[in-house]
Amino acid sequence: GENELPLCIPGEVRADSLASTKPVLLWASTLNAGARDLGDAVAAAVAGGISVTDAAPSRLTSLPRASRSSRLSTLLPSLPRTRREGDDEATHMLLYLNRSTWAGDGGEALAEQVRAARRVRLPLVMAHENDAARGGCIFGHFFEVTPRDLIVDGLYNDIAVGCHSDPHRQVSIALLAKALGATKQTAQSRVRRVFLAQPTQNRGTEPREQSVGDQVA
Repeated sequence: GENELPLCIPGEVRADSLASTKPVLLWASTLNAGARDLGDAVAAAVAGGISVTDAAPSRLTSLPRASRSSRLSTLLPSLPRTRREGDDEATHMLLYLNRSTWAGDGGEALAEQVRAARRVRLPLVMAHENDAARGGCIFGHFFEVTPRDLIVDGLYNDIAVGCHSDPHRQVSIALLAKALGATKQTAQSRVRRVFLAQPTQNRGTEPREQSVGDQVA
């Protein structure tokens, strides 16, 4: 058969043209099945600046006892704690919504994490799975299974990014990257990022024409 060419639509958002101007460490909870895979896909697609962790932020464990439920207090010590002194803290939490989210024994535990993240104002980015092969479902399903207090508290007031099957999945990943603060790179900004990444002693030896050529390309 003939080789297929990728579909390219003028003005389409492309993840490989995006980069985060500030370091982003995305928390994908181990209680949220599929979140880590999606987070890794976003981090791999952009030009840099986004990484993923399954370690719960320490500020969730440092909440005043009166602000924490007893369930969360018992849950957090069992979470992966790979963070060492001096390591970066998660800047965002990814909430991946598909048919299995909020289901089973882990559903309430995940809800406790989301409550705690919202309480300390950790930015929450939501992704709504639409691909049936990945457990996709209509968004109305979540109003039936999400803990009522989260709905009343406005969890779904923010728009979730729709995650679709290929060939549209890459657009979904790009939109998630933008929700995390990634912006479109120009040729000039790409040259600047490469230049700043070079050791200081080597910057003066780079031919000036090289940078100009890269900017034009």
